[in-house]
Amino acid sequence: MDLETDVRRLRHRLKRLGMLELDVWLSGLDVALCEQRDEEVIGAINQLLMRESPDLLAMMEGRLATPAILRPWLKRT
Repeated sequence: MDLETDVRRLRHRLKRLGMLELDVWLSGLDVALCEQRDEEVIGAINQLLMRESPDLLAMMEGRLATPAILRPWLKRT
């Protein structure tokens, strides 16, 4: 797949999480996908979105580490 296809797929996945708290926390990643064309950032977003909701909630709450490369875009709660 090309980079643009990956970005579209990830943006679609971000919009379908369906949990308000996670939607707010992860909303900055949509900005990252629009502004960045760094394959490392896109790969990290892909890996993060493969995690289950309980893991994402634990990251949001600080109980699990978030990927350092994505921290600039993750909203503080």
